[in-house]
Amino acid sequence: MIKVKVPATTANMGPGFDSLGMALSRYSEFEGEIAENIKIRISGLESEKLKGNKNLVIDSMNYLFEKVGKRPKGYNLHIKNNIPLARGMGSSAAAIIGGLKLANALIDFPLNDDQLLELATDIEGHPDNVAPALFGNIILSTKSNNEIIYRKIAPFEALECVLFSPDYEVSTSNSRNVLPKSYSLQDAVYNSSHLALLIYGFITNDTILIGKAMNDKIHEPYRKKLINSFDEFKKIALDSGAFAFSLSGSGSTIIAYCTKDHSKNVLSSFEKLANEKNISGKAEILMPCKKGAQYE
Repeated sequence: MIKVKVPATTANMGPGFDSLGMALSRYSEFEGEIAENIKIRISGLESEKLKGNKNLVIDSMNYLFEKVGKRPKGYNLHIKNNIPLARGMGSSAAAIIGGLKLANALIDFPLNDDQLLELATDIEGHPDNVAPALFGNIILSTKSNNEIIYRKIAPFEALECVLFSPDYEVSTSNSRNVLPKSYSLQDAVYNSSHLALLIYGFITNDTILIGKAMNDKIHEPYRKKLINSFDEFKKIALDSGAFAFSLSGSGSTIIAYCTKDHSKNVLSSFEKLANEKNISGKAEILMPCKKGAQYE
């Protein structure tokens, strides 16, 4: 039996639209073994929503088999989902990476991780979520002239993330539909300069700089309208000790960046605000994941 453990991710991270992501310490698991026929079992979080629909794990496995030109006769597959669906925590990226890593193992590892990233980016469209799901850490990435360029940044040891995931979904397609078709030169310069400073802040562990640079004019001002009490969550997070705050992916999850001595206070503040606003959901503290997808 082959087992793959894949982390959740947060992407965009303020000004890092479609280019910056970080792996988080919540994991889905994918188990498989060669068999005479194909048998699929799905369990875990929101598993009923995954049954009977087009399965991204299987699609990703088949994509790899077709690219390599080799496939097993059959396999037993068990998907253990632990990442909320359509909440901006990389559930699709985990499914893609889990499927690719598992398929690669079932046919004796013909592809390396960089080749798997290429396939994952083909499926996902851009590498900002699949790259941290595969490699862990904070990943800055882009696709240029058919080449995926990425670099890893190790999160500093004191970093903890406090997330609030509402029970309502925000689909990626809906979140993209609210974005404008074009942007002003002023907004483009604002984002590029803030992203550059944000990266430098993470490299140098400068939480003050990260807080100043974690601002965006490309997606968050438009998408936050889809998030119940976004501005209130941001204010209470910063007032409670977080040094930065952003939308996670395209939402509906929001994320506060804290040091370990403030994360519990931010968690309590999120829970209190959600209760006051009657917003059902889950607040949790997650560490950054530095290892990415792993065989176990």
